Amino acid sequence: MRNLKKQTGRWSQQRGAGTIAWLAGALALVTIITLTLRLGPHYLDFRTLQAVMDSLPADEVHEMDNRSVRALLQKRFLINNIRSVKVRDIVKFDRSKNSTEISIGYEVREHLLFNIDAVLTFHESYRYQ
Repeated sequence: MRNLKKQTGRWSQQRGAGTIAWLAGALALVTIITLTLRLGPHYLDFRTLQAVMDSLPADEVHEMDNRSVRALLQKRFLINNIRSVKVRDIVKFDRSKNSTEISIGYEVREHLLFNIDAVLTFHESYRYQ
């Protein structure tokens, strides 16, 4: 370390972060870890749900009825361990003569601490012809 001379004539040394800076850094780190551990699984479930929807056979979905598609999705949700949402609650169908659009939309409320909650909203649409 280098010694610096102050204007008062006294010698001092450079110093690192103080106690308050260390506490602020630790608080920021704990906050990031807590948010990741609480909210991360919901994003992973949604990514898995997107993969399930992408893997549906596009040529068959348009010809299947709504009940069959829901049953197929429910089986794939169970295989992929998506248990936080139910197919009947999140899936909506919009059928036309040439295509079928399946919309997935849901919200998840996650308690963080005290009276603070986080609301995560997920929405995606898929068109099958």
